[in-house]
Amino acid sequence: MNQEIIGMDSRDMDTSEPRVIDVRSLPGTTVTEVVRGQGYFPVIAAVGEREVVVALRGGAGHIGLGGRLDLVRSRDAGLTWEAPVTVVDSERDDRNPALGMVREGALALAYHWQGNYDAQGKWSPDLKRQDTRIVYSGDLGRTWTGDEPLHYTPLNGASPFGKIRCHADGTLYLPIYSGPVLPGLKGFVTVGPGTSPSYLLRSRDHGRTWGDPILVAMGLNEADVLFLPDGDWLFAGRSEQADEQAIYLCRSHDEGATWGEVERVTAPHEHPPDLTLLHRDRVLLTFGRRHPPFGVEGLLSQDLGHTWDPRRLVFADDLPGGDIGYPSTILLAGGRLVTVFYSAGTPAQPFDAYTARNAFCRAVCYDEQSLVEACAGTC
Repeated sequence: MNQEIIGMDSRDMDTSEPRVIDVRSLPGTTVTEVVRGQGYFPVIAAVGEREVVVALRGGAGHIGLGGRLDLVRSRDAGLTWEAPVTVVDSERDDRNPALGMVREGALALAYHWQGNYDAQGKWSPDLKRQDTRIVYSGDLGRTWTGDEPLHYTPLNGASPFGKIRCHADGTLYLPIYSGPVLPGLKGFVTVGPGTSPSYLLRSRDHGRTWGDPILVAMGLNEADVLFLPDGDWLFAGRSEQADEQAIYLCRSHDEGATWGEVERVTAPHEHPPDLTLLHRDRVLLTFGRRHPPFGVEGLLSQDLGHTWDPRRLVFADDLPGGDIGYPSTILLAGGRLVTVFYSAGTPAQPFDAYTARNAFCRAVCYDEQSLVEACAGTC
């Protein structure tokens, strides 16, 4: 197994090149607040040339029975944001959204329906009360119907994550992790002890039913997959080991049937991954930096993820502690990019499990061309 770190922290590298590229300082970049008082685990989706929606968590802190899922909308490529509208708010903790366009004009939101709380509302995972559910919108997120359990019962209770992706053949892919190790699945990779499975669930009916899972990796979670123009699939996931939690990549040349060697691309406590395909074979990888200086960073590849520029792209370096990150990025028409992420806590109290203390979701809106020009010469 290849564990070479190909995206080492450039702050510690001896190089005559600039050590970081501050995306906030690029021509055309704006930084805006999506929402305050909430905003955990945001996932962005484009619903028009300049219109985007973000699914995120409100109602509680990192955990809590008050947790719900809201949708926030921007009609001007992230410059301004409307008030959040609630999509899911049940008697359980509604959390861990996965969002994507499932057909023209329609969205699906998968989420973790978490009931592992005792009578006093304290987290109690031994209760084993969790389910996976999906809700649908036929009008780009304005109204939602059909809140249903995951029909593929072997993975009910596992956690969705990130972006629901659509392959060129129309098949949808939902990243989902944890749950049982299903028998008979082959071709996957293993990272470390590998106790946590990471799957891609497929839907061929616009997200109404899901099944036919691909087991990509053991030992990775909170993953993303990108379908590349050369036919390869690029998969990125967070290692499950508490003392590492770095990002690993692997690649498939046969549409997920088998996966090649894994490569570690970030330092420990830099996660989870979000992949964005740019123009001319460029790939953007963004992630949270959960060690000082706390923030959100990225890496840029110009060869479909085979190699990465060693310099870090900085989206934030002023966050209070480790309860931060989970960036999600979308490329809009005309080359405009929007990256959203969350932060919670204060310098004095950087983590509060049950209270959304100083929580917010922020958007960095920038131009692909400005990013490419800043990297010119080494990307």
